[in-house]
Amino acid sequence: MNIGKIIAVVAVSALLATNLHAQTNVGFENGFSGWQTSGKNISIDNSNARNGKSCVKMGPGYAVLSQHVPTVPLAVIQFTGYVKVSDTLTKAYSFVRFFNAQHKQLLEYKSGALKKITYDQTGNYTLAPPFTAYMEIGIATDAQNKGNVYVDDFDIQNNVGAPKVYRAPTCNLDQYMRPFWKGDTVYNETVLLYSAGGKPAIGKLLYMPSKILSVKKFDLYTTYKSGVDYKVDGNVIERLEGSSMPFKADTSFDRKTDLAWYNTQSQWVVVTYIHNDKWSGPIPQYKGNRMPRTIAKLRAKQPLKIAAYGMSITRGMDVSGYDDVPPYMPTYVSLFTEQLKKDYRYKDIQLYNAGLPGSVLDWGAQYADEYISALKPDLVILDFGMNDFWRYKPDQFKGYIQTIMQKVKAKCPKVEFILLSNMKFDPDYVLDSDKNKVWYLTNMVGYSHVLKQLETLGAVNLNMTEISDVIYHKKKAKDCIANPLHPNDYIARWYAQGLTALLFDLK
Repeated sequence: MNIGKIIAVVAVSALLATNLHAQTNVGFENGFSGWQTSGKNISIDNSNARNGKSCVKMGPGYAVLSQHVPTVPLAVIQFTGYVKVSDTLTKAYSFVRFFNAQHKQLLEYKSGALKKITYDQTGNYTLAPPFTAYMEIGIATDAQNKGNVYVDDFDIQNNVGAPKVYRAPTCNLDQYMRPFWKGDTVYNETVLLYSAGGKPAIGKLLYMPSKILSVKKFDLYTTYKSGVDYKVDGNVIERLEGSSMPFKADTSFDRKTDLAWYNTQSQWVVVTYIHNDKWSGPIPQYKGNRMPRTIAKLRAKQPLKIAAYGMSITRGMDVSGYDDVPPYMPTYVSLFTEQLKKDYRYKDIQLYNAGLPGSVLDWGAQYADEYISALKPDLVILDFGMNDFWRYKPDQFKGYIQTIMQKVKAKCPKVEFILLSNMKFDPDYVLDSDKNKVWYLTNMVGYSHVLKQLETLGAVNLNMTEISDVIYHKKKAKDCIANPLHPNDYIARWYAQGLTALLFDLK
């Protein structure tokens, strides 16, 4: 299994969201306009361009080509460029450096040596650290070079995934944050109507409904009619012939290719209904007695700083607000933070989302100080795993989590942690014939076990692995997720509700 290819799928999906292109004069057709240079031997060359007529020639010796780009803290950054050298002894390096408003360098990423005699792509995909005001992106050559380095076709994408404008949710967030395991009314439960073998498209509800209050399109703009668009038998909703309700057929999904990707964003219907039966799965419990410093601040209405550190799920990818589609529901960490403000009746709770789509735990452990300790947080949500189960056994996963915790506690002794065991990926994502499938699944379950073992005073666990497993069996995975690795609004609400239950006693 090509791990690099797997991670690339996640990273590429991130880049399908809104990108803010920040660079100028990417092909150097306007000379050095928009670029900074240093070193004696750097010029525009019209004989070695990859595209167009111009490129940059650097060397012999040391030279630097860079562009300064304003950005914001914790922005997702992507840049690529193309480099070739005149001989195999000549070397160059790409870099991205982040600076604060006082021009102090906060962090640098530097590539390995670039030394191919044909154009080779270089670049980075990463996160701007806290307090970033601008970044410097470019190419530097080796001072010992006797030959030349050629550079062309830069692409710099700034604040990847950030919406151009903030859209207020069109759903009722008070309803959305009512715990699914309590009460008798479910609001806008997602269902992917699914046709197998040419039969009518159906879907299951989590509970047995005693009364259907509404069935709507996911965007909430269209309401469907019983007897015209659908019928309900027990907890099964069936799409009627001629209805405009969206649905998917079994032939819509690739079941022959291993790691088959799909996107079901906004193709669900949402059902609001009353039920009499009870939730039979794991119930998130109040664990405030293990989080004394966080609870003390909340009860005293003191400033509380929350940092969420993780991956695309942390960032909020494929939740409707992140994807800029109605009903524009916020990310799970935002829902959680806003609910704490409501429950404890004060507003001085700050959230910093340090989720990097595609990130893995070794990156998280390596840069914990730069991204988390620097914030001096009171509470850290650690949310990794969905990009790690391809490679790390549970004991390795545990070791990386412990490293992050130890690093942050060394700089922030009073910090407390929520350790998040992630939802399961769609089991259809990996073929049964894949010899690694059991290993992948075992790793995910194993992660939930080791995170539970790490519970102690100042660290608690929310086990979405167990919760999602029950939900997938009562409904189906595709009712709850936008693609094999990312939750939709429905499962994201379980995350937010579960996190809130850890710190606010619902009794």
